Amino acid sequence: MSTVSSKWGCSLTDKAKLIVSCQDIFTNEKSCPLIRSGAILMEDGLVKEVGEAGKIKARYPEAKVENLGAGLITPGLVNLHHHLYSSFARGWNPGTESPVNFPQILERIWWRLDKALNLDDIYYSAIVGLCESIRMGVTAVVDHHAGQNMVTGSLDNIAAAFTEIGLKGSVCFELSDRGGSSIFQDGLSENINAIEKYNMTNSKLEPMVGLHASLTLSDKSLETIYRATKDSGAGYHLHLAEDKSDQEDSESKYGMRVTERFARYNLLNDKSLAIHGVHLNDDEIKILADAGANLVICPRSNQNNGVGIPRWWDYDNVNVGLGTDGIDSSVINEAKSALYITHHERKNPDFGFGRLSDMLFGRNPEIFEKITGVRVGKIAAGHPADIVYWDYDSPTPVNENNIAGHYLYGLGNHLADTVWIDGEKVYGKGEFKKIDYRKLMSEAREAAGSLWQRL
Repeated sequence: MSTVSSKWGCSLTDKAKLIVSCQDIFTNEKSCPLIRSGAILMEDGLVKEVGEAGKIKARYPEAKVENLGAGLITPGLVNLHHHLYSSFARGWNPGTESPVNFPQILERIWWRLDKALNLDDIYYSAIVGLCESIRMGVTAVVDHHAGQNMVTGSLDNIAAAFTEIGLKGSVCFELSDRGGSSIFQDGLSENINAIEKYNMTNSKLEPMVGLHASLTLSDKSLETIYRATKDSGAGYHLHLAEDKSDQEDSESKYGMRVTERFARYNLLNDKSLAIHGVHLNDDEIKILADAGANLVICPRSNQNNGVGIPRWWDYDNVNVGLGTDGIDSSVINEAKSALYITHHERKNPDFGFGRLSDMLFGRNPEIFEKITGVRVGKIAAGHPADIVYWDYDSPTPVNENNIAGHYLYGLGNHLADTVWIDGEKVYGKGEFKKIDYRKLMSEAREAAGSLWQRL
């Protein structure tokens, strides 16, 4: 099968001045976080000005104006860890003996699924997950792809899905020894080719180097990965201590814990994403902090897999963000679930709200900027015009002091109404602007059904 390219065709980029106005605008800027009766001027993909609606409209009479009325405008959200291919696992019955631990979950569900993917499956599962992301108010997605029997061209197909939808983000291929040395080398080449082909200056993607967990990678493979990619400038996107079996394997085979292993091969730095971090000790936390590495927690997935909960509140001096791990595309609901489980674990219903809000509004955009070089997460002059309008008619006042509560207990129950990415309207009033969504979903169901038959 060949790589999917420009399946749906058109580009709708509009470089002309556009003003959008709304009842409330959450800018996520400290100097003026919430503007009532505000407006945003967009041009050439950037926010040019944000402020009082009347003044902006008067200053730019030549601009096209879109009055959105009641509701709330916010910056686009960032999902720091997704598995887009998991879109095709929804509703699938593996038909095998039920797994009773995490290694069996990998072997009987996820590794079985990813081995059966073809290039069309990879494309459709990616574009479905990206559509869902936009509907959840997410405009930047960091994906981590696995597919041991269809390696070459896989990242091109995921990149094509990003291009068709208009999202920005990052892609990588999960390196592992489980498929043998030939597939490992193909995966390494797939990562390197993507890094050479895509970057934020010629696309909306900044690829990373993907790794699975320590338990599926030998010392030789870790050294090979570092030597082949150390001069690429790309970050490393890896699974870290998701289950205790990862630590047990590392201590048994190598006499050290997993974080020390990755650090020994120089795979932890300020552009690295270490995912999960459920089973870490104090020494490992210090290694992450000293390296400036970024830890991404995925509490819903961890609960679903029964592997434990990352005690992120004890991870001093570590940059901690949020990802959904493919369980769905709602980073708001990930933050809400993280809050609930934190209250449960700490036996304290007053702990964590502010820190988790900071992850959602602050750390996630900051970490994304570190790995891609692109500023996101704010509606401010000079920032990309990644903007979400929510048809959110709140029964209570919205202000700068309670905006996090409106996200977690209001917007988390809503779909976005309209989304602009780099000033381009990609979604509005339930319709995608660049694709035939109903046709896409019909084709995706057909592809998923065929995949399940092969499984």
